Amino acid sequence: MALLADAPALARPLAPVRLAARPLELLRDSTASQVGLATAALLVVGLLISIATTPDPLWWHLHFSRLGTFAVFSGFVFNATIVMTSAGIVVFALRLRREMQRHAGTAVLANRRAAAVVPILVALIGIHLSVVGFVPVSTNEFLHDRGSTGAVFSFFAILASSRWMLRGMHRVIARASRRVGLGLAATIAPYIAGFINLAAFELIVFSLVFWWLLLFARTVGRPADEPARPARRRLGSMHRTVVIAPLVRAEHVPGAAHGPHRSAVRPAPRARRSLRAQRRLTRSQSVRQPEPEPEHPGAYPVRT
Repeated sequence: MALLADAPALARPLAPVRLAARPLELLRDSTASQVGLATAALLVVGLLISIATTPDPLWWHLHFSRLGTFAVFSGFVFNATIVMTSAGIVVFALRLRREMQRHAGTAVLANRRAAAVVPILVALIGIHLSVVGFVPVSTNEFLHDRGSTGAVFSFFAILASSRWMLRGMHRVIARASRRVGLGLAATIAPYIAGFINLAAFELIVFSLVFWWLLLFARTVGRPADEPARPARRRLGSMHRTVVIAPLVRAEHVPGAAHGPHRSAVRPAPRARRSLRAQRRLTRSQSVRQPEPEPEHPGAYPVRT
C-alpha cells in the first residue's frame, strides 16, 4: 500500500481504461437525435433477428408479443431487444431534457414546464415498454397488456398537450402532431372493425411514435419563423442601349392603310418651319458657290 501510494501517477491512463471510458464519453456527449436513431436501429435489428429465427412462421396472425413466448433463441432476442429499447428511450428522454432546458423560456420554447413534462412522458413510454419485455404475454397477460397500453397512452398525452407545452417551436411539429393523430385515428377504426390484426396495428402505431419522437428531437431549438431568403435581384448593365430606327411611313407598308394595323402605323408628320426659316433657306440656295481655283494657272482663261 505504501509503495502504491508513493508511486508516480501515470501520464496516460491504461489502454483498457481508455477503451472502457470511450463509450461512456460518447454516450455523455451524444445528442437526443443520435440516441433516438440508435434506439430505433436496435429495435429494428432485434425484431428482424427474432422474426428470422422464430419457430412459429404464423406469429403475425396474432401480435408481435407472440415472438417472446418461446423459450428459444428468438424469444430471448425479442425480450432482450424490448428491454434494451426501453432503456434507450429513457436515455433519449434524459438527453431531450438537457436540450430542452437550454431553450426553455425563450422564443423557440415559450413554456418553461415543457422541459420537465415532455421528457417525463417520454421516459414513461420507455418504462411501460420495459414491462412488455420483462413480463412476456405467456407469463402474465394482464401486466403485459398494461405495459403496452401505458406506453401508447403516454404518447397520447404528449400529443394532447403539445399545443400548450410546445408553444414557440417550429410549425413542423404542429403539422406532424396533426398527421400522427389522424394516422392513429385512421388505424384504430380498421382494427376495431377487424380489417387489420393486432400485429399490423402495433407496427403502425410504434412506427408513428418513433417517427414523431425523432422529428421532435431534431426540431428542438429551431426557430419558429425562419427569415425569408432574399429574392434575387436582376442587375442590368450600367450602359444604356439606344436603338435608332428610321421613320416608317404608311405608304411603304403594304396593306397598312386598309389592313388591321391601320391605327398602329401612322404617316410621319412633316416638320413645320416658320416663315423666317423658309426665307433664310431660299436665300442660301440662291447664292452661287465660288468656283474652285485651278491647280495650274494656265488651265483656265483669266477673266478681265
